[in-house]
Amino acid sequence: MDVNGDGLLDVISGSYSRQDRDMAGLFQVLYGKKGGTFGKAEVLNGSDGQPLLLPKGEDVARICTRAFVCDLNGDGKLDLVAGNFGGTFGFFAGEGPGKFAPVATWLQAGGKEMQVGMHSDPFLCDWDKDGDLDMISGSAQGGVFLFVNEGSKQEPKFGEMQTLVAGSSRGHDDGDGAPEVTFGDAHLKGPGHDTRVWVDDVNGDGKLDLLVGDMVTVIHLAKGVDEKTARTKLADWSKKQQKLFQTPQGDDEAAQKKWSSEYQALEKEKETFAKDQMTGHVWLFVQK
Repeated sequence: MDVNGDGLLDVISGSYSRQDRDMAGLFQVLYGKKGGTFGKAEVLNGSDGQPLLLPKGEDVARICTRAFVCDLNGDGKLDLVAGNFGGTFGFFAGEGPGKFAPVATWLQAGGKEMQVGMHSDPFLCDWDKDGDLDMISGSAQGGVFLFVNEGSKQEPKFGEMQTLVAGSSRGHDDGDGAPEVTFGDAHLKGPGHDTRVWVDDVNGDGKLDLLVGDMVTVIHLAKGVDEKTARTKLADWSKKQQKLFQTPQGDDEAAQKKWSSEYQALEKEKETFAKDQMTGHVWLFVQK
């Protein structure tokens, strides 16, 4: 996106939180240079010269910012829409090339604050092809959600949240309240949690398609271990883990070191029959 209107593409990003003051995520911009390179990351300031920050309130509404730049209100100026840890959406009105209002407002949907479960991930596009921008977002809890703009290009008004992609199941209860473990990745049929979204006409048929990134932990059987054996060992291991987690770590350094050593030994024991792999995928949903 050309944030400052100089004809060169720029990169804009949110961040978790600045460390030297009250918790609030900054916005960073890498301005494009001729030849396809970018400058060093700079803090994005408002038109008052101060860093852009989401409105004060709960910390979760100000941290883990996720930035999207677009002309939301159709006035010819780029605006900044920001997701956050709490799942709401802040709006900084554009004031000209590279400049944004120093104070954000919270976008509304269906007469209340627009919100997904956690970690809102805004992507704005004309999903329903009526000439205005609609909101699409992922969530830390999984799924992809749509807020249709029921207003106009100049006066956006978003309706109630709709589900485009349902969140994935965490598994079946095995009787003790925990989801049953499924080994391998063949059972994965759709996005997991921490979904991130992008919209584009991937196959060139004139219809917008949905790209969804996710995060998931896959459990693989250790070499030479069959599933029945692994399940038995995992049940015993889980009891040891629960017992350790219920054991106070203590306040002194020696006690904490002992607890940490026991935890690491337990993790090593698990690797003898099953190995966890935290990974992610990009799923493509082609619009019919």
